[in-house]
Amino acid sequence: MSGQDAPAEEPRSRVSVARWAADLAMGGRFAVTGGRESWARTIMTAVGVGLGVALLLLASSVPHMYQERNDRGDARSALSFMDTEVKPGPETIRIASAGTTYRDRDIGGMVMAPDGKGKPPLPPGIDRIPAAGEMWVSPALKKLLDSDEGKLLRDRFPYRAIGVIGDSGLSGPTELTYYAGISQKAFGHVNSSYHIDHWGKEKKGKSEPLDPALLLLIIVGCVVLLLPVLIFIATAARFGGERRDRRLAALRLVGADTHMTRRIAAGESLFGSLFGLAVGAGMFLLARQIIGSVEVWGISFFTSDIVPSAPLALVIAAAVPASAVMVTLIALRGIAIEPLGVVRNAKPKRRRLWWRLLLPLLGMALLLPLADGFGAAAAAVAT
Repeated sequence: MSGQDAPAEEPRSRVSVARWAADLAMGGRFAVTGGRESWARTIMTAVGVGLGVALLLLASSVPHMYQERNDRGDARSALSFMDTEVKPGPETIRIASAGTTYRDRDIGGMVMAPDGKGKPPLPPGIDRIPAAGEMWVSPALKKLLDSDEGKLLRDRFPYRAIGVIGDSGLSGPTELTYYAGISQKAFGHVNSSYHIDHWGKEKKGKSEPLDPALLLLIIVGCVVLLLPVLIFIATAARFGGERRDRRLAALRLVGADTHMTRRIAAGESLFGSLFGLAVGAGMFLLARQIIGSVEVWGISFFTSDIVPSAPLALVIAAAVPASAVMVTLIALRGIAIEPLGVVRNAKPKRRRLWWRLLLPLLGMALLLPLADGFGAAAAAVAT
């Protein structure tokens, strides 16, 4: 008998999973066919979830944005940390910094001249070394020079613009910078010139890890952005319309138990959250285009930099629908769904202190790894 009873457990577990799927699917159908109230609740849930998903995708894109910007900066770096100075030759180039400031805006620049007739190294973003009297400019600097606002700035550049610097040679789309060509004799009037035989820093080992302070900011940002989404879903689940209450009561009347009706209600939230994922993806793509033309504190990013981390994107895509189901089931525990109607429990619940203390303790635990960094920063400010 024991050998015959063992296989009976597998169909029971399969039925349980199948029942969950069937109940959630029925809730999804009710969200579509439940009339104007259901559609209004679904759209509101989708918009709320979409806003949260878009912001979560943007937050998960910060590591990639940070890395791409640093990589471009390292690729165009002209600083040499070698013990011996580079000697001029046919494949070296002489350069010097030539930045300036215009109306409180920093303009980066560099003047250069080949040391010989060989093939000098090219900085990223241009296809040839500018000859004396020529310059390559960033798109933002070209726009400024061509505008009425840059009329006085044009007098500072005795060079003819021959092209724009490509994205690979810029830290961001709004950066103001240029490469200008001068003669070797003109370097007699330039301070701190030096020779290089290549551009970019030599990377040793793995890339630098993300700044712990920035990582903490991303974690806190994701938590802060996710909480309003969960609260929004819970509110929508608890305060349904009269038609929805009658539908849930009718399900109890035809034989559904309390758990089944809660799963069906969770299916409506699940459909709204899946709809919200699509809305959030569309909002994220729109936000990418806007961020690509915005500068904050002198920092800007290309649209191609704003790419969410694949593991984090998968977590968001799985966590948001799962959270919608979980929050709806928890929110409906205080609602009595009976065959004759839906009764909401107005009795105040006993407040628990432990989970309120958990969040501050978790925040302090996240700050512990940064204690040394904060102490060093304070000491630097004091000195």
